[in-house]
Formats: sequence, structure tokens, C-alpha cells
Amino acid sequence: MTGTKLGVLGLAVLLACCLAVAGCRGAGETRTAAGPSAGAQIASEAQSAPKPDVPVVIEAYYPFNESHQFIADYLKSVEAANPDKVSVTLYDMQTEEGRQKWSAAGLSCAGVFVNGSTRHEIDRDGTKETVDFLQRMDVFWSKDDFETVMTQEMAKAGETFVAPPREAEASEEEGKAAEKTAPSEN
Repeated sequence: MTGTKLGVLGLAVLLACCLAVAGCRGAGETRTAAGPSAGAQIASEAQSAPKPDVPVVIEAYYPFNESHQFIADYLKSVEAANPDKVSVTLYDMQTEEGRQKWSAAGLSCAGVFVNGSTRHEIDRDGTKETVDFLQRMDVFWSKDDFETVMTQEMAKAGETFVAPPREAEASEEEGKAAEKTAPSEN
């Protein structure tokens, strides 16, 4: 082989190794929560426990820093728009308790469980698709996909989903801007 071919092959192997290490464990598997959770919420003390008696229970695991706060704000706006129908619990992966809950949930990256699963089937223009609420919102999954799943889950319980006003949420662009200016957390 020529030097160029060996270089390209080596780069491909290196890229594959990086993706295997940095990606989410078990991609393609359905993730389900281990059961009702309580504990590290967005604040250092638990402000509210999940309400399992509502039609939709959401549990989100993220490092709730400036770069990811818009995800927490959006999920809380979903809960506020659907009182007594949606329960949102936010686990901050930057706290010891939040990391423990995240690890117990079986995740290897950030994610959102809706009624115990990160993975859901949706109908997009007459075609069935699978959406997985892992990693960053607005990059790996969209608000539209999330709201489609919420509509489906609420309909199963005979309820109607109310989408939050879009202007009430922080944008993904604000998250990116904060990410660029935030000090390193290493």
C-alpha cells in the first residue's frame, strides 16, 4: 500500500475508535428507566419528586450548565403547559447524586426518558420512524419530534397535549454561545 492509503486507513481506524469510545453505549437498543426516581434535581436539593400518577413522566439527565440549560427550560415549559398531566424530573450530571442516578438509568450519554424509554416510534409524513432522545436537543433530536411523542403518549391516556409557546424557551443558539464562553470543566 502507498503511504496515502495507509494514512487514510489509519485515520479511518482512529475515527472508528473515537466514535466507539465517545458515543452512547448500546446505540440501537431501547433504553428504559429502572423505575421511579427521586433525588438530584436541577437544584442541589430535590424540589419535587416525580409524579407517577400523571399520563407522561419525563426524566432528563444532562449537565445543567449554561450550555444545556435551554433543554431544562424547554422540558419545564412542557410540564407547565400540561399541569397534572406531565411530570418532569431533571437530574444534573454535574452533581454526585445526579451522576449516580444517570449511571443507574443505564445511560452513557445525556438523555430524556418519556414514560420509561428514550426511544419512540413516530409517524413522519406517513412513514414510521424511530426517534431516540439521547444527547443534545436541536442537534440529535428536535422539539417537533419530542412534541409528536408527547402527543402520542397523551393520546394513549385519553388526554390532549398542549405544546409550550416557542418564544418562552431559550434557543439552542444561546446554548452554543454559552458553551463557547463557559470555562472548561475539566
